[in-house]
Formats: sequence, C-alpha cells, structure tokens
Amino acid sequence: MGQSVTTKDLRAWYGNHEVLHGITVAFDANCVTAIIGPSGCGKSTFVRCLNRLHETLPDARWEGQIVIGDQETRTLNEVKVRQAVGMVFQRPNPFPTMSIFDNVALGPRLSGTRKRKEMPDHVEACLRRAALWDEVKDRLNHSATRLSGGQQQRLCIARALAMEPDVLLMDEPASSLDPSATLRVEELIGELKTSYTIVIVTHNMQQASRIADKTAFFLSGELIEYDATGKMFTQPKVKETEDYITGRFG
Repeated sequence: MGQSVTTKDLRAWYGNHEVLHGITVAFDANCVTAIIGPSGCGKSTFVRCLNRLHETLPDARWEGQIVIGDQETRTLNEVKVRQAVGMVFQRPNPFPTMSIFDNVALGPRLSGTRKRKEMPDHVEACLRRAALWDEVKDRLNHSATRLSGGQQQRLCIARALAMEPDVLLMDEPASSLDPSATLRVEELIGELKTSYTIVIVTHNMQQASRIADKTAFFLSGELIEYDATGKMFTQPKVKETEDYITGRFG
C-alpha cells in the first residue's frame, strides 16, 4: 500500500541559488497528486528531493524534513529511500543493452529482494501492473529499445514497480508520447493508485484535471495553492493560481 508524503520547510539549492523556499505540504496515501506550475518554478527539483536524487547533483543540497509514512528520509540510507520512492522520468530510459526481462529484473537482482527462482513470476507481475505483459510476453529476451515510446515508458514504470515502492514519482511521464500512448499511461496511473501513492509533475492542465485527486501549484519555488483538483480548477483561492490555470501567464 502507498504511504503519505509530508515535507516541512523544504528548501533546496543549486550552488548559491535557492530554488525551493520552504515547502510544507502533505500528500495523502493512495492518491494521485499533480504538481503544476510554469517552467523553472521548482516542480522537478521538489520531486527529486523526495527520493534524494537532488543531492546527487554537483553543488546541490536541501534542508528541512521529508517524511514518507512515519519515516524521515534523512534517517535512512539513500538506497533504501529510492527503493521506497520510485521514479519515472520525462523521457523513457530503458537500459539499452538489456532485454525487456532484465530491465525489470535488474533492481531486485542487485538489491537481493527477490530470489532467482522468484524472478520470472515477479517480472510478469510487474509487467502486468504496467499493462505491458500481453504486448511483450512472447519477446521478453528482445532488446528494450525495440519497443515503441509508449511501451518503453510503461516498461520504465514496471521497472520502478519491481522494487515494490510505496510512492511513485512521475516527472512529465507522457510529455514525449503520442496521444494514444499518453491515454494509456493516464489510465495506468488511475489503476496504480490503489496500491501506490503517486506524485506527478505535469505542464498539461487537462491531464492534471483528468487524473489527479489533488493538485499543488508551484510558482517561483513556493507552494501557492494546494487543494482538491476539481475545486482548484473551478474555484481557485489565489489570483496567481487562477491566472496560471486560465493561461494568463506561464
């Protein structure tokens, strides 16, 4: 089952440039939360902080608290954090020298979370959850790069699910996909939220309105508004939110 995600006074820097200015927010377990806002507002930095990827960049650091369920991420090994908080990036990034099967199996194999004899069933289960099994079951040993873009993105979702995370982060997961592949990923997100907490960064207002239970609006590194998606899109409380949603800026 998914876990709640809470940040308290989260600040982040690249060198001396502060890009997040004290974000305090709580995302409910087993919900889809969309993060919207103009380019450069800190959306991607925020989600990269949640699984401690931000700190892997040169001169990048963060302060404050990030709590997954009841565990503060600073108290955990960063590898454990990334197992609990999976990530799907903007562009599909399957391992090009590996088969479809090995792309999904690599994480559990390296971490030792699955025995060798368990791996086929585990890979199948993850591909089924990612709605990809029926399309690839007869070519699991083929290179992952032979899949279409939409299939590659669902493979990356299956790869993240293979680590059995509590939280799944998605940074513009459909921005490079065609409309039909985008729809399939959106349908998949709706199916996955029963088992995972999902946080998705998107520039697409229509996408946020279709898939998100709640939406957080970021502007200039600050959280401007956070509310139920339907309410925010029809009755925003803050003028900046209304201006962004209606296309007056951004």
